[in-house]
Amino acid sequence: MGLSVGIVGLGNIGFAMATNLMACGHRVVGYRRSDMGNFVAAGGIAASSPRDVAEQADFVITSLPSAAAVTDVYEGADGIAAAARSGLAVFELSTVPIGAKLAAREKLEGLGMVMLDGTISGNPVYFADRTAAAFIGGDRAAFDRFAAPLRDMTDKVTWLGPFGAGRVAKFIALYLVCAHTLAAAEAFELATRCGLDRHAMFEAIQGSNASSAMLESRGALMLDRDYAAFSQDKDGKADPRAKDEPGAGTTRGMESRVRQVVRLTEFARELGGRYPLMEAMNAAYTEAVADGVGRYDIAEVFEHLMAEGRESRDIEQVLALLARAG
Repeated sequence: MGLSVGIVGLGNIGFAMATNLMACGHRVVGYRRSDMGNFVAAGGIAASSPRDVAEQADFVITSLPSAAAVTDVYEGADGIAAAARSGLAVFELSTVPIGAKLAAREKLEGLGMVMLDGTISGNPVYFADRTAAAFIGGDRAAFDRFAAPLRDMTDKVTWLGPFGAGRVAKFIALYLVCAHTLAAAEAFELATRCGLDRHAMFEAIQGSNASSAMLESRGALMLDRDYAAFSQDKDGKADPRAKDEPGAGTTRGMESRVRQVVRLTEFARELGGRYPLMEAMNAAYTEAVADGVGRYDIAEVFEHLMAEGRESRDIEQVLALLARAG
C-alpha cells in the first residue's frame, strides 16, 4: 500500500520526484510558495505550509533552492519544526551549504524528529528515466524504514554513511560528471581534427564499453555544436534539463558548475592526496569560462577546445602523423 509522502519544494526536481511517487501509488502532499496548479493537476494534494505537509505525511522530502529557503522551511513560524511530530523522518535533498542543514537538524532533533541529509545527481529527464541518483547520509534505521518508497522516487537511492555523507557523495558525482564531459569534448575534438565525422564517431562509440552517460547526453550536443536547444530561451537562462540540481542554473550555464568544480578542487587539496585529473579539469573549465565560453551548459567546453587551430587535417597529413606516432 502507498504511503503519504510530503514534499516541500515543487520545483523541477521536486515535481519530478512527486510524479514518480504518485505513479507508484503514493499519496503525495506538497507545498511551494508559488503556483501548485501543475502539481494538483498531476494528482498531488496542495498543503498550506511546510508545517501542514509535516502534519499530514508519513515522511517528508525537501528539495529547496537555497540555504535561506532551508532555514525558512524548517525553522520558520509555519515551518516543519512547528509540527513538532516526534519520530517524523525528514529527508533534506537540497544542494546547499551544509551549515543550513546542520542548523535545521539541531532544531528538529530537539523536538524528537529525525533529519537525514541527501543530495541529488540528475535532472527531470533522468527522473523520467529513473536514472537520477539520491545520496543519503544520516540515521540508518530511518533510511531503512523508508528505503523502499524512496526508491519509488528513483531507482538509485543509496545510504552513504553519517549525516553529511550525502553532500560529500554529490561532490564526487559532480567530479565524474564534469570529467566525463571534458573527456567526451576532448575525444570529439580529436576526431574532428583528424577529419572524422563526429556523428559517425558518436554512433560507433554509443553503447560500447568506450561510452559513458555524459558522452551520450552532453557529448551528443557537441555533434552539431548546438547548445541552445538545451535551454528554453536564447538569452542564456538555464533550462531544468541543463542542470543537475536545484539552483544550478544561471544566465551563463557553465559558470555555476565551474564554481562548484573550483570548490571541489579546493576541498580535495585540503584533504590531501593526489588528483592530477581533477586539477587539469579545473584548469580547463576555468579557462573556458574566462574566455566567455559556456552560455548554456558545460558541454560547451568543446568550443573552448576547438578555439585553437583548424577544425580538421587533410587525410594524408593525418596518416603521416599516425605513421610517425607508430
